Amino acid sequence: MTSAERQRYLLEASPQFALDVKLLQARAKADPARHLHLYREVLRLIEDLRDGVSDGHHALGYEAGKGDLRDCVTAYVAADPQAKANHRLVFRELGPAAPGGLPRRELLAVKPRQGTGNVYEHVCARLGRHPADRQPGLNRFGDRAPGAKASQAQRQAELDTKRAIAHAWAGQMPLASSRPLAPPGTGQRAGPSVPSPSRARTAGAGRAASGPGRPSGTGWPPPRDR
Repeated sequence: MTSAERQRYLLEASPQFALDVKLLQARAKADPARHLHLYREVLRLIEDLRDGVSDGHHALGYEAGKGDLRDCVTAYVAADPQAKANHRLVFRELGPAAPGGLPRRELLAVKPRQGTGNVYEHVCARLGRHPADRQPGLNRFGDRAPGAKASQAQRQAELDTKRAIAHAWAGQMPLASSRPLAPPGTGQRAGPSVPSPSRARTAGAGRAASGPGRPSGTGWPPPRDR
């Protein structure tokens, strides 16, 4: 079966996500013993998300200081196969770009789970969401806390429900800079694209003025203690 025959989702990615992967690639080349496993696992996960083999680990929610990511999903990636997964790849489910097309998954960030500049700080910054604010348009996804500790069946049911909501919502649009991502290994990279008028209008939706505080590496103030 060819890659095209296996594909169940069209992947889209922003230039920032492409840079995340390029950074992992550069680290893997410089120090394979420490970083090659993580890079390979990220490429495998990208393929699994494209082919529908993986739906991610669990749906995200809203947490003050972490942001409103109720339309997002997190997937686990381990830098060390003998240790707990310490990186996360966060993506959003999107409906088809046109009738009859494949549903889409927008890859937002792949970063460490914890620490300054963690994946959730980057996702909030890339989506233009302040980590202290709720996004009223995301109320349709419900208000349940993230289900990381739920059973696999419970997590899958929530993923399926939120995917259906995202596919049915016309307002679930990719970032203006996102573009289709070629399958890993083809030599093609995600990069900025010229947005259509509708995507340009929605690029700033949900953006809130940043509050006081010294910006972190993502451009937003560091999250509060939690």
